[in-house]
Amino acid sequence: MRELLQNWINDADNIRHLRLFAIPQTPINIAHVANRPQDFYISLVGELFSCLHSPDTSRSDWAQLGNAFLQFATEMSDDQLGQYGISKEDSMLFAATSFYFGNYPASAYLTMRRCSRPMDNQSLLSGCFDFLVRPPELQSTIALEARSAILSGDQGQIDTLIRALDDTARNALNEGPRTWVVATLLNRLIQNFGTSNLRAVLPDGNNGFWTPLVSSLVNRQPPTWEFFPSQIEAINGGLLLSGDTFSLQMPTGAGKTTLCEVLLYSHLKRHPNDVAVMLVPYRSLASELRGSLVPRLNALGIASRCAYGGTVPVGDELHELDNVQTIVATPEALSGLLGADPDFAGRIGLTIIDEGHLLDGAGRGISLELLLARMKGHPGRATRFVFISAIVPNVEEINTWLGGEDQTVIRSTYRPALAEFAALQTEGRGVGRVINLKMHPQESADRQFIIDGFLGRSDFLYINPESGRQKTYDFNSIKTQAIAAARKVLPMGSTAIFAANKRGSQGAIGIAQSLVVQLQIDLPMPRPNDFSRQDKLIQSIAYLQTEYGSDWIGTQSVQHGFVLHHGDIPQESREVLEGLIRDQDVKLVICTNTLAEGVNLPIRTLVLYSVQRRYGNGQVQNMLTRDIKNLVGRAGRAGANTKGLLICANPDQWELVQPVAMQSPGEPVTGSLYSLIELMTGFISRNNIALDNQFLENNTIIHPLVDGIDSTLMELLSDEVNEDEFIESAKQLAAQTFAAAQLTNIPSDNLRKIFSLRAQRIVALQSSGRAAWARETGAKIRLIDSVEQTLLPMRDNWSEDIEQIVDDIRTSVFQWAWTHRELRETVKDCFRLGENDDVENYRERFFAIAQLWMSGMRFRDIAETLTLQMDDLLGIYTTGISFSLQTLVEQGISLLAKRLEIEEIEISEGVRLFPENLRFGVPNNASRILAATGVRHRSACVALGTALENNNLAGNDNETRLAAAQSLRTYAEQWRSTLGELVYQNTLSDLA
Repeated sequence: MRELLQNWINDADNIRHLRLFAIPQTPINIAHVANRPQDFYISLVGELFSCLHSPDTSRSDWAQLGNAFLQFATEMSDDQLGQYGISKEDSMLFAATSFYFGNYPASAYLTMRRCSRPMDNQSLLSGCFDFLVRPPELQSTIALEARSAILSGDQGQIDTLIRALDDTARNALNEGPRTWVVATLLNRLIQNFGTSNLRAVLPDGNNGFWTPLVSSLVNRQPPTWEFFPSQIEAINGGLLLSGDTFSLQMPTGAGKTTLCEVLLYSHLKRHPNDVAVMLVPYRSLASELRGSLVPRLNALGIASRCAYGGTVPVGDELHELDNVQTIVATPEALSGLLGADPDFAGRIGLTIIDEGHLLDGAGRGISLELLLARMKGHPGRATRFVFISAIVPNVEEINTWLGGEDQTVIRSTYRPALAEFAALQTEGRGVGRVINLKMHPQESADRQFIIDGFLGRSDFLYINPESGRQKTYDFNSIKTQAIAAARKVLPMGSTAIFAANKRGSQGAIGIAQSLVVQLQIDLPMPRPNDFSRQDKLIQSIAYLQTEYGSDWIGTQSVQHGFVLHHGDIPQESREVLEGLIRDQDVKLVICTNTLAEGVNLPIRTLVLYSVQRRYGNGQVQNMLTRDIKNLVGRAGRAGANTKGLLICANPDQWELVQPVAMQSPGEPVTGSLYSLIELMTGFISRNNIALDNQFLENNTIIHPLVDGIDSTLMELLSDEVNEDEFIESAKQLAAQTFAAAQLTNIPSDNLRKIFSLRAQRIVALQSSGRAAWARETGAKIRLIDSVEQTLLPMRDNWSEDIEQIVDDIRTSVFQWAWTHRELRETVKDCFRLGENDDVENYRERFFAIAQLWMSGMRFRDIAETLTLQMDDLLGIYTTGISFSLQTLVEQGISLLAKRLEIEEIEISEGVRLFPENLRFGVPNNASRILAATGVRHRSACVALGTALENNNLAGNDNETRLAAAQSLRTYAEQWRSTLGELVYQNTLSDLA
């Protein structure tokens, strides 16, 4: 691009931002731009013509050109455009053309969608409109023929269209420049369509084998006619036809979910007796896929379901597992399924690992690596792995570990939306402080510009209602500046403020509290409620008030038009909040790294408040470059925004963000197992500790390692294998881990020794017949002695037919759970106790929360009853009850049932179902059935289940669901009043 025009575009962009940010003064050095729109527009048109003739135009130049045209179309009134003789429709057309030629088809789609449909359905422009917008009702003959050709698989029809449009484009210049642009765009659309349409890319794509999938993709809204370049690279690389392990590095938003859908279809239609597993790291992502990918696969005749509850599967997770072809699961849920059904692992022919960089995750990395090692070493059959991550620089190493070859690594740099970077810069002190916004700080000087006075005293002036005097709101802190920056950019679209921490004044909760305080003062800045759909928020606010109370910061946030999103918020409520963001009912979200966990949200601007994690002891830890990169990928989603903007609010942290802006690959993934073995080796060496099973089972930090190894080794155990052979197999399995490929001598020896020690432990249990308990339940081996020696004697009669939540059972089970150090350590963390605080003093309070939870009491009422702050309660629930206590209880009860079988005693139904009542927080069997079979809102399960039980209407699973649905319809007004409109409507949908 010519330097003069480049500067002009920068200056125009600068002025645009000044206008959006309501900065009244235009710097004199760029003021001339605002007075010469005709000249600027003519220069852009000339550049467009030049670029259309040049095959070497960069994507960056095309993007700048598209955004410049878009400014004319969206930010000038019809009267202004008419005054300068500029057509809004032409500006839109030229913007869409620029985006499409720059390989930003999603941005071209968004731009053309703003245009009115051409009146002449047979015109070239109508063809462009239909090809880019893909409206439900196509009008142009060209688009109808192209759609028909995809559905039928008639590539000849597409070739005919290509030849005809090629001739039209060559002759179009004779009719005028605008016609030539339209014809050139349509010609490029058809040319690309010829090579990127579904049938052209799929192997032997015209074969009827693909017709159901193609029809599904073409007929959904919005439809999919073509593949992205990243998807094409993977398919052309052999992903669909090869049986080899593949690793894909695909940027966020590059079409990963659709590619997985195609892969699952391809594999399972060719291998109908196989099971395919899609491993996702978090419940939030599994929940999202439950509403999108899973129903689409079911509609294609591929029986699919989600599993993302506890470690022992229940309800739908186990129902008719023999007939399931696809499981979308978290690693712990899959591990539970493998334990509950030993034959299930032998059916797995394909395993997709999504967000694979979480091998390094502190919480789940070890269990994920050992689960994959377990699946690699399964004696029945080898599964094919497909490893996917946007940010792993050493993906080749992981691919080799999983069994892939050099040619089965697919790297794509394609990103469907442009990401821009900016940083706040402070000048002056006190009330004279000015915060400027430096745009494109990582790029060459000719692309950079500074928005002077982005924030300053004038933004923080207000009238004190009591004194009537003007005051200045203190804006010296980075937090206040980050919040103000987010408010300033709201006119540009959906905005997120990211904080690395959840709690404390510097965390997401503290930011939300500060924003609520700031919004109570009439500052001259955009307010989130001005950009929210108030009529859409009413139901959500009522729901949050009912569940958590009006004083909770999460409720206050939505009342003020924004969302607070973090990991302690229960899953059902996170889904409600995510729905508000996804539907753009709110335009501002304050979040932690939950934003980067794969959930697809339409974020236009991301304000990075802090990319440093702070701990209670004062320690500060910088986020990894690759984690920041993953976060940054969430801004500017394809189909939602033409570009994304990242603002670094803390100037001192720009050096942490800059490598991401400069496209640095980031840190390699080594895996949490590697890190733990290295750490443990140093610890036992310094303290001269013997490495034995007692050491392994008594140290909670090593439990994920011990449990993962045990589960892995159980796959190898059989009556025929002797002890020496089993220990040797264990050593060989240790060598299959990713850690083994990286560790040096002593740590590597320790890894093998740990596997050997656990093998010896399992052999000992095998000789006593107790190893089968763990194998058949998926429970942890290290719990067996505790169940037999401590839990079993706590009741004289575990077969007594009593209700599952009576205090007698609860007291016994909870008392046993408390004997485990891992639970006590978790409770200590939940209550944020110091080293010298006695966790015993908090035991009663912890179990009181669990008891009230199981009674069906709402969080609002639990907090009030126990005088707890809501955020404290949610932290205790999320980590202490729904994970640590739940895991212990469900595995303890499952092992207890196996122990009682020795004496031919059947554990009572009430005891057997106790873990499910704890998991779902429900007081009776009907409530449990509703929760276990997919009713998402706990309050609905409790209220409906209790009503059914009281009226003797509960039965088996189907009978209970039918009775609940009938009650909702028959007594609609009463249930609306009881549940609230949001919960009522969602529950009707869940029971449909």
